[in-house]
Amino acid sequence: MRIDAHVHYTPPSLAADLDAFIRAEPFWGLMLAPDAGGKSVQGWATAERMIADMDAAGIDRVVLMGEYRRSHAGCVARNDQALEISRRWPDRVSAFAMLQPKAGQAALDELARCLDGGMAGVGELGPYGQGYRLDDPDFLRLAEACIRHDIPLNLHANEEVGSFYPGKAPTPLREYYRLASRYPELKLILAHWGGGLLFYELMPEVRRVLRNVWYDTAASPLLFPTRDIFDAARRCVDPRKLLYASDYPLQLYPRRQPEPDFRPFVAEIDALGLPPDVLADIMGGNAAQLLRLTETLPRHPAQVSAAVARTPGTKIAASMSTATVAAFWPETQTVFAEHGIPCVDSPVPFWEPIAQAAAARGLAPDALTRLVAELNEAIGESSPADAAADADRVARSVS
Repeated sequence: MRIDAHVHYTPPSLAADLDAFIRAEPFWGLMLAPDAGGKSVQGWATAERMIADMDAAGIDRVVLMGEYRRSHAGCVARNDQALEISRRWPDRVSAFAMLQPKAGQAALDELARCLDGGMAGVGELGPYGQGYRLDDPDFLRLAEACIRHDIPLNLHANEEVGSFYPGKAPTPLREYYRLASRYPELKLILAHWGGGLLFYELMPEVRRVLRNVWYDTAASPLLFPTRDIFDAARRCVDPRKLLYASDYPLQLYPRRQPEPDFRPFVAEIDALGLPPDVLADIMGGNAAQLLRLTETLPRHPAQVSAAVARTPGTKIAASMSTATVAAFWPETQTVFAEHGIPCVDSPVPFWEPIAQAAAARGLAPDALTRLVAELNEAIGESSPADAAADADRVARSVS
């Protein structure tokens, strides 16, 4: 089965009334509008044209992504379109729900409606274009809802270097990494090769944190030479975490592709000479497993439960991440503040342990011991002896 894990619905009727759409949704409209010279890589295709193009390219199924709209009403209207298309072609089209997390409960209600209608996930969400951060409480509630429903969440990501193009947004990769660390059980799909985050999976620790993250190849030919990026990706990550995706009807080869077409990118991938099992996985097997389209397949080994549970007896240690402790136990934030340690919106990456954060602010080992004890008191787990032993162990490990 060949599955394109990331396509969009941009019919010609939208192009005909593009000015009105841009007024309603300026950010997504920016990507649809031609440049000053009248040129654009955006293609336009009806649902019927998409099905015909799938047939021509040998694509069995597509996953219809939402476009990150800023208004809740716009998201609902977009979901109505996706539901209609997926109901017309249930064997050819899966759909993800478009949501605005800032809508709060209304977004969660809309997710329930979409899942009742047969949708298979959430996305493609764009935090920058939709106006929220990945640590925004509204977004985190949505992420937790995806965990409860056991569905994947697709987030837009793009490379942080290189030239500008419409839709290229600030993509703080460390915040995506932090999200995966905070919710290791979340099925997270990062679009567009994860903006390069997958390259860091060469680091064993990063690979463990990102074990439940998949990467799609949407718009790849506009960014990277196909052979080079596939060779590099296969060295960095397990190929079972790669999802073929085109970003159809985007024109991926604008100099030689005047119309939407799945075939050029598919042909380039087929020409790579990948091992047959790897090719089959990337081109559809991985997506089928993730979306549970093939029930006989075993669960992906990355689908694990959270590594940390808030249970009685859990103690804070000096070796723990400052930001993670503050997020997991909000009652500790006051303690950190009293000791001059920033723990919310900190400029320091979230992985910095409490011991280093304390040392950077001049706290000697005895002060670190008191800090850890106070943190445990704040969560109702006081043990000065354990705090002292932990602080001494950390001090010896870094000396």
